[in-house]
Amino acid sequence: MESRGYIFRSNLGEGMYGKVVSAYSTRLKRRVAIKVINQKKVSSSYLEKFLSRETEIIRSLNHPNIVKTLDVFEYKKTSKVYVVMELCVKGDLLKHINVKGGLPEHSSCRLFTQLCKAVQYLHNRDVAHRDLKCENLLLDTHYNLKVCDFGFSKRLTYADGRTVLSETYCGTSSYAAPEILRSFPYDPKVSDVWSMGVVLYMMFYASVPYEATSIRKMVEIQTQHNINFPSIPSVSSEAKDLIRSILHPVVEQRITISNILRSSWIMREGRMEDSGETPTSNDGPVQEGPPDEKAKVNEKLSGDNSDPGPSKNLK
Repeated sequence: MESRGYIFRSNLGEGMYGKVVSAYSTRLKRRVAIKVINQKKVSSSYLEKFLSRETEIIRSLNHPNIVKTLDVFEYKKTSKVYVVMELCVKGDLLKHINVKGGLPEHSSCRLFTQLCKAVQYLHNRDVAHRDLKCENLLLDTHYNLKVCDFGFSKRLTYADGRTVLSETYCGTSSYAAPEILRSFPYDPKVSDVWSMGVVLYMMFYASVPYEATSIRKMVEIQTQHNINFPSIPSVSSEAKDLIRSILHPVVEQRITISNILRSSWIMREGRMEDSGETPTSNDGPVQEGPPDEKAKVNEKLSGDNSDPGPSKNLK
């Protein structure tokens, strides 16, 4: 890194395919985050299919609510790939919620609107994220939301004017739509919307809307479309109605992002934000954070050549 003008500062975390560190860029004169991927420690399939796709996608993105990629380079002597990104100093949304508990509606609306605009931008460019969750949403110094981690993202293709459905079942089970958990071919854009609904519920209640000991049980309660809304903290009926529209188990009836942005809750909270009024939302007590995601799906490769993205075996 030093040969490229990056001075190591600290470790930020470690993931499935590498670690993330903070560094100071002598060229940019600011701190950055660097994802370091050791190619010796990952599968050849990941290198051939997934890493190249991720780096191609992230280089093409430019949106205020998506983490900006500043540089990508490889050091052949150590077989390491370095992805240099803007540093989001406030950490990820999950940690923020674990500290603060459920967020007030005006704060949730601001962050969720930013998420909607980021994902809408991706979808308009025919990119699906496929792993939207609170851990992959970072906060900058002004608490603006930034989508990160495009390891499971893919560019969508079309046949006869219709989206070619995906058959690679990736993501995290507590955020995954029922069509994914049931191993049905799915439209990744529509399934991204479901994950956004789980994120919004997390913002309010600091827990996921559905928890189960098995994938089969998870699908069963998802398809009942009976969402439990705790009485504390107090959340408006408009917000609850929006969550019900997002977490609709029938794909054809699930709300679209454009309609989310036109929903009464987004419009009402947005007006209050612009006017500087204080919404009548009760923050409630600080709540316990979500449990360890033991049901997080394990990665495997799909044999479907039409969709060679990383797949997770849903157990």
